[in-house]
Amino acid sequence: MKQQQNRIPLYEDRSVSQCIEATFDFMRANRRVWLRSAFTLFMPVSALLGLSVLTLSSDDLPYGSSIFDWLFEWGPTYDLFFRVMVIVGVWMTFVHVYSLLEAYDKHGDVLNEFTQRQMLPYYLLKAKQSWWLAILLAGIAYFVLDSDSIFLAALALILLVPLALLPSIAIIERLGDIPALVKSLRLGFHAWFQLFFTFMLTLLFGFLMVSVVTLPSLMLSGWFSTLAYGLEKSNGITLLFAFGSTALVYFGMYLLVSMVLMSCAYEYGTVSERIDDASLESEIEHFEDL
Repeated sequence: MKQQQNRIPLYEDRSVSQCIEATFDFMRANRRVWLRSAFTLFMPVSALLGLSVLTLSSDDLPYGSSIFDWLFEWGPTYDLFFRVMVIVGVWMTFVHVYSLLEAYDKHGDVLNEFTQRQMLPYYLLKAKQSWWLAILLAGIAYFVLDSDSIFLAALALILLVPLALLPSIAIIERLGDIPALVKSLRLGFHAWFQLFFTFMLTLLFGFLMVSVVTLPSLMLSGWFSTLAYGLEKSNGITLLFAFGSTALVYFGMYLLVSMVLMSCAYEYGTVSERIDDASLESEIEHFEDL
């Protein structure tokens, strides 16, 4: 009974502050599995993105005959590699959040004791369900950032707010791409301002938390990179420190994205409960599964 009282329901009519509170309550209650999963899913991508410190010409190195020379030959192609890795990282944030949400729905507070082996089936399922979402949403975000048209960029930005509900609708409700897209626009525009403020405030609070790791890593990355490329006595060890601190910066950024995505999931639960009475439908589905 105590476990039921401590559960954080997904489908509940919440205000902006309550959605944010539910997000950080979930993270606090499941902090061990949250961090283990984050490290497992984000660190490989962050390490690959950390290779951004190795994209200058080998001629810029203090010692041209360094064993790192071959890493610098791919510099001109790094932009494409970077974009692909960002999409993969966004994909992993979907896997991270929705794997934990589904496992929590089935196991409650026991989830905090789960090993990564126990989480693996959830990872594989969510990876299969969410790959197209990462491509779609990252593609829209790239369009917004690269567009020279203020009107088109503003229009895409307005659409991105309702589309923050798309991952939850597509993954939790398991709708197809077009039905999920239509429903996300319907629900998202209904609660556009609440969704926007939930997104922005979670981004702010999450940044304050993640900055404990991100800001020192960012400063160290810049310092080690300057040391590696600007001093005559630089060596490979300095470059490795630059790579490691840069990887930590990206890891912190993906943690932040994961927090925002979790808040959007609780916002989805709020809008679904308010408009579609989703908690009743969920209870009926659970009853039919018995």
